Amino acid sequence: MTAGSLVPTRLLWATLVLVILGIAGAFFGSRFSATARAKALPVLGALPDFSLMERSGRNIGRSDLLGRVSVVDFIFTSCSAQCPAVTAQMVKLQEYALPRWPEVRLVSLTVDPERDTPEVLAGYARSFAADPKRWWFLTGARTALDDLIRNGFKVAGASSIPVDTSPDAVLHSVSMVLVDPEARIRGYYQSTDAVEMTKLRQDLAALAQSRKRGSFYGWLPDLNASLNALSFVFLSSGFLLIRRKRVSAHRACMLAACVTSLIFLVSYLTYHSKVGSVRFPGQGWVRPVYFSILISHTVLAVTIVPLALVTLRRAFRKDFAAHRRIARWTFPIWAYVSVTGVVVYAMLYWIYGARA
Repeated sequence: MTAGSLVPTRLLWATLVLVILGIAGAFFGSRFSATARAKALPVLGALPDFSLMERSGRNIGRSDLLGRVSVVDFIFTSCSAQCPAVTAQMVKLQEYALPRWPEVRLVSLTVDPERDTPEVLAGYARSFAADPKRWWFLTGARTALDDLIRNGFKVAGASSIPVDTSPDAVLHSVSMVLVDPEARIRGYYQSTDAVEMTKLRQDLAALAQSRKRGSFYGWLPDLNASLNALSFVFLSSGFLLIRRKRVSAHRACMLAACVTSLIFLVSYLTYHSKVGSVRFPGQGWVRPVYFSILISHTVLAVTIVPLALVTLRRAFRKDFAAHRRIARWTFPIWAYVSVTGVVVYAMLYWIYGARA
């Protein structure tokens, strides 16, 4: 083997090492970033002991919040204005947070305990498909609830924002409260403000990740983005090598790109089969930009599979004229899918806080 033929092999190994270091850097970087953000959150108070009843009939107290990251809201089931919107925000948190971090809990406290019995709360929870194990709906004696809401969560029982205009309306806060594993209040977030809801997701992710990484599948988005980036490196290298007539090195790069993309596909399907779809939390002009990139990425990702197979098949059969004709389409589409995969990952998980 000549010294010149060793160059592509060394280049591939060097690239592989860099990608592995990149994955490790993303993993530990996200942990460091989450820990720093969690420590920066202010401690706004500590919850006192309390005893309330969950819709299941189980008694819930302060000790049940210890060791967990909790998001708390305040609703009543007969509310016809803001309460359904507040609960809808909790539904989004259920879809976002619960599959990722087993220690995260959602808690809804009623401000109308006379009417909101456990049975009534159970029906309300079912209407929003609330997870019975990890999204609790609490009621109890009026005095105990009022004291906990006002003096424990430090949220006014009567909000300056009217949440209903019906004769039997109950005025209350539409804020959400973030509680850490030591039952300390770390933030208040206005549920009607999209920017505040994005910040809540980011702070929730920081607390959950700083405590521990979460499920085994939580690191797969880092891996998937790294595999997309590596695929692009192999594709670009293969393109440059074939232009220099280095056929063997070109073949090695393209096969490496295929293997990398195959591993990505397995990892991607594994992640979403366990976690489900991940909602994009960004608002405003960035939403059409994000979804334009995502839709084009998805459509072309489906297209590239048969294109790549046909392109490889023609190369293996040494039908190089036909191989070159289809490769003129395969290469740019494949490269676009690889690059936009990284862009989607960066927008979803890093910039807008949907951190898994």
